[in-house]
Amino acid sequence: MLVSQLATGVEVGEIAINKTRIALRRLALPLLADVYVEDTQLALGADEDRVLLKQFIDKEDTFIVLFDQPRFAYLDGNLYQDDSLVNGGTQFLGYLFGNAELDTVTDEKGAFTTAHHTFDLDSTFGAVLSTVAPEDDVMVCDDLGDEWADFIGFRTDPASPRITFYHAKHGELTLGAGAFHVSVSQAIKNLGNLNLPALAMTKKFARWNRLYTNNRVKTRIHRTCRGTPADSRTAVDFCRNAPHTFKRVAIVTSSLSKAAVEQAFEDIKAGHTASPYFVQLYWLLSSFFAACTEVGAFGCVICQE
Repeated sequence: MLVSQLATGVEVGEIAINKTRIALRRLALPLLADVYVEDTQLALGADEDRVLLKQFIDKEDTFIVLFDQPRFAYLDGNLYQDDSLVNGGTQFLGYLFGNAELDTVTDEKGAFTTAHHTFDLDSTFGAVLSTVAPEDDVMVCDDLGDEWADFIGFRTDPASPRITFYHAKHGELTLGAGAFHVSVSQAIKNLGNLNLPALAMTKKFARWNRLYTNNRVKTRIHRTCRGTPADSRTAVDFCRNAPHTFKRVAIVTSSLSKAAVEQAFEDIKAGHTASPYFVQLYWLLSSFFAACTEVGAFGCVICQE
């Protein structure tokens, strides 16, 4: 079965539908012709077992196949059916939370000077600290380097302790999946760190006790943005050991509107043809929500209203 670009109709590859899986037989994109995947533990070009990107995509099943009927999708090597896509999307919408401040965001992190004490209010980082995470009494910025998330929030209420990994992004409004590939990948990769592994915490505590530096500009923004470094240690110990701690992973973005998603579902329910870009977004985020559920966490998206 031939694969062509949606916009131009140009043939770019071929897939084969076998008994147990769909295989990517050919991928003819010039920009990817000489792209290889190597082991990150080795120096660039030193991995003798490196493979072409096309081969890696096929072997690891890292592609999505959509169908004329949007309730079906093939992803991660499995075929799925989800009728909620054509029934109004009520369950999916339950994972989306609107935040008015994200409507005015103009940048992901904002500008940085040596005089900055906090992140710019018109940045996604600023929104996280001002209105997105009001219930977290301890907030640390883990951005850059070996980051688990851009921010980690701790609610230490004994009745309902919570850990939240916040992945903050900014972009133009869209109903496509492109804006979410990086954040979803980062979020899923770090799900195991929701357990706050003890062996990693010494370095984390030292990191959270520093001022934030970005692009060689050392600001006066404390990485422990809310509370004190001592509070962060107490919060980690409490939330890690409390048996009823709620674990949450939030993608915070200005590139999605909950109202626009609701309208897209209404259009599909009314019989209009579903945009393939929206269907891909639906399945990408659904896979993120499912991955969180598998580790006992709640995945969600905080976006424009």
